[in-house]
Amino acid sequence: MKNAPLITALAVYVPPPVALDRWQDIEPTPHETAPSGWDAWIASWRREYGARTATAKEAASTDLNDASAEGASNPRVDRAPVELEADQSGLAARVTHAICAARHREAASIDFVIFCHTSLNEHVSTTVAGRLRTIVGTPCFPFSVSQQQGASLFTALQLATDLLIAEPDARTILIVAADKWCPPFSRWTGQAILHGDAAGAILVERPALATRGLQLIDASAHPLHRASAHPPLSRAGIECVWAPALLSTIDAMLARHGLHSNGLAATVGQAIDPKLDDLVCRHLGVCSTEPRRCAYLGAADSIIRLARTLGSHRFTSQDRILMWGIGLGGYTGCALLAAHGFPSILGDVDSHNSA
Repeated sequence: MKNAPLITALAVYVPPPVALDRWQDIEPTPHETAPSGWDAWIASWRREYGARTATAKEAASTDLNDASAEGASNPRVDRAPVELEADQSGLAARVTHAICAARHREAASIDFVIFCHTSLNEHVSTTVAGRLRTIVGTPCFPFSVSQQQGASLFTALQLATDLLIAEPDARTILIVAADKWCPPFSRWTGQAILHGDAAGAILVERPALATRGLQLIDASAHPLHRASAHPPLSRAGIECVWAPALLSTIDAMLARHGLHSNGLAATVGQAIDPKLDDLVCRHLGVCSTEPRRCAYLGAADSIIRLARTLGSHRFTSQDRILMWGIGLGGYTGCALLAAHGFPSILGDVDSHNSA
């Protein structure tokens, strides 16, 4: 583990939570001004520099009322963090700026930027990653992990580890995750899953460059088998679809490192489904400490929950932390970390508690 990469900094941003009844009142407004296409993206990007344009369109219909009726029986979610100013690119830029501003002037340059997101817009992967490269500066190679939602962080961590092995000159990798829900997509999906807006970033460095942080012992993400990849939003329930693959992924990772569940100091799950969280906790023989009245923050969810866990726990050297997550498109992922000092945490780690 001496050569394991170190997570030396985290940055998080969760906008203020909005009650669902209030969101139903303001939700038509984004429909009226919803950008589409390259020109709209450029206009949205320039808002940050004061050149704001807005074109009102006829309000589109929304299925929020039907979906929120489905979710009304789920007492765990009654509000969601909603970003009313910045777009998805702005959320990603915010946490990237926070990481870069906190770094020492003489720190090693960032070699890779990995942007994780869930957007269906085909331009998001290249344009946002390119913007983050501009913020970070050169030399830097940006790319994206798309459409894996909560599993995208684990794919990015796995890629970061592989890149540091394959590229001897690479020293620092920045992982940025941001999701923002915009029309025509509803914040409600499937089994009453309420999606919120958020962004998070993780800085991964070679151990020779840093002495304090979280050691990245292992990370992996896997697709579900084709036969299991399509029913996740059916009445069967998320835990029925993902549980076998997720528990298998967790067990395999613990076995690779000769660990048992009683050797874990903490587990960091996701706010996607309380039944799945309960099932994982029972399997590991631990008590869930995750807040139940939380919106799901997509690609950024695990970063924000890790930051909150680090802020609320006291870890001793070599304490193990297990993270797990899923992507609604049919992915599972997990990571194993070891405390080796304390990484910098930038942003309000408590803001998600009320989300």
